[in-house]
Amino acid sequence: MKAATKELKQVAGVTVRRADKTAAFLLIDTEEYHKNLDDILADSSKFVRLTRNPNDDTKREANRTIEAVNAATKAIQLPVISEDFWLGYLYGNVKSHKQGNPLRPIISQCPTPTYQLAKRLNAILTPYIPNRYYVTSSAEFLEKITDSMCDGVIAVPVDETIDLNANRVYRNDSTPTLNIPEPALRTLLAKCTKRAPFTTH
Repeated sequence: MKAATKELKQVAGVTVRRADKTAAFLLIDTEEYHKNLDDILADSSKFVRLTRNPNDDTKREANRTIEAVNAATKAIQLPVISEDFWLGYLYGNVKSHKQGNPLRPIISQCPTPTYQLAKRLNAILTPYIPNRYYVTSSAEFLEKITDSMCDGVIAVPVDETIDLNANRVYRNDSTPTLNIPEPALRTLLAKCTKRAPFTTH
């Protein structure tokens, strides 16, 4: 399967993309695929075009907070960001169940400065969140929303989610208080979730 997918990717004018919410792969005209992505990015209420790469600023600002946390706790709680990084990457999965091959935009943050930090924060926060309130993978999330049969738009209010996490960690008698200062945790969570610069094509 991997060999076939790799071979198809070499075909001029054809883009291989995963179908949304399934494990299937689809072939879509490359020009149509790029046009659909451009239509998504044209929404200025959701996306802002950057004139410079913000990764160095993000790394510097995050490290300032990380070093303060490590000094305050007298132990290395978080790894300093020291490597070179790239922008995230936007791609689209095809909504094969809808006409016109619309895309579900997905931004991969794997190559960004805050990716490993986000994974570390997730590991720190997971014990504070009851099992019934979180999922372990995107596949599990899709399964739950598919089973719910609810109509509407799914949105994650970032500031409210940070508030909920902070209240659970610092104002909950059933778990020990985290030894990372709350303002620092809030700052790092915001940097991991509210800054998502990316490129595409």
